[in-house]
Amino acid sequence: MATPIPDNHACFTLAELAELTGGRCLGAAERKVSGVVTDSRRVEAGALFVALRGENHDGHAFLPQVAQRGAAALVREGTELPTGLDAVAVPDTLEALSAIARGHRRRWGGRLVAITGSAGKTSTKELAAAALRGAGRRVRATVGNLNNRVGVPMTLLTLAADDELAVIELGTSEPGEIAALAAMAEPDVGVVTLVSEAHTAGLGGLEEVRREKTALLRALGDRGVGIVAGDDPSLAGERALRFGAQEEADARLLDWGIEGSRTHAVVQVAGRTIELRLRLLGEAAARNAAAALLIAQSLGADLDAAAGGMEALAPLAGRMCPIDVGGALVIDDSYNANPRSMELALRTARKLADRRGARLLAVLGDMKELGSLSVPAHRRLRQLAEELADVHVFVGSEMARVGEVWEDLAELPAHLDAAAPDVVLVKGSRSMGLERVVDALRARGEGEP
Repeated sequence: MATPIPDNHACFTLAELAELTGGRCLGAAERKVSGVVTDSRRVEAGALFVALRGENHDGHAFLPQVAQRGAAALVREGTELPTGLDAVAVPDTLEALSAIARGHRRRWGGRLVAITGSAGKTSTKELAAAALRGAGRRVRATVGNLNNRVGVPMTLLTLAADDELAVIELGTSEPGEIAALAAMAEPDVGVVTLVSEAHTAGLGGLEEVRREKTALLRALGDRGVGIVAGDDPSLAGERALRFGAQEEADARLLDWGIEGSRTHAVVQVAGRTIELRLRLLGEAAARNAAAALLIAQSLGADLDAAAGGMEALAPLAGRMCPIDVGGALVIDDSYNANPRSMELALRTARKLADRRGARLLAVLGDMKELGSLSVPAHRRLRQLAEELADVHVFVGSEMARVGEVWEDLAELPAHLDAAAPDVVLVKGSRSMGLERVVDALRARGEGEP
């Protein structure tokens, strides 16, 4: 399910909007609006409606309904003045939305952390926000994964006077998107979690992915702080602070392991050794926690309090989320997948199974949007799964290009026959709908005597 876009109360006059967007003011320049909306169904009295055009919708088709719901004004393409509403006419409403959000971010004036990467950006964002809140900072963070050309500006528009810091996630599926989002967010701290094969159907090869992700670092300017994965060779030439296991890392992950259903991580940062017991699972969680500590340090936060904030963070639904099902441990990682995150998830699940003296059952779905890299990436994944998992089941059309797959998801839980103390990893791209397997396993477990 898509993350709902949060409400905002950003206020502008039409004159301000025209100046920010370079548009033409149609109506009273002194007209005030409160709240920027892109969904005609959520317009309230006094709001500004931005009529976006997309592949499957056009906000301009709903202007009469917007007027009936009491919108104060519009941002639209074209110079007609429909339904008697004041408006700002612009060549491109998506670009206008970006300009409005950038203007609001500048007016807000607080410090902003922007996070991108081929994997781990949402978990790092949540850990960083938890760390900073634990240290007593007032933080506004991206809700869910609203990290695209609509989600980012709508998140920036929620920034309020009592927010001290912002932690914003930036995603991409095409060249130039990170640069555009960073220009809008104007970050003080920029984080690249890692560079891997992800969205290569739109971006190209690994070098193109690297170039796209590191556009965030180039947007920081001289006073910004860059943070990157230090053990990622594609990021070795970047001028930035580093997190990871290598000896020279600014936030060095000295050790990590699994204790029960928690991850124990030991991180050396700022001459300190910080021990963490995270509710998030695995090596990726430990690495991302090291990044979050480096973010906290760069913003002058108390590291002990930051660690406490991270330890209280609950697992994210669909992201290495542990679920007890009749004594078996189901790891729900069904929200997203790419080659690097698949590898880390499999290795973490294997370690959990070994600690429990249990079998590892892996249900692995397609990794989408890999383009020409899809076949070799899926072939490597199957080989790794066959090496690490006692039982492995593959699902999806991309998996079928390199081997046999399971066709009927409804019958899969019975086929797995998971029982205590088995570990079951369920992971694939969001469009695979593998959360249905998790739900069925849970229901099956609840139905046992």
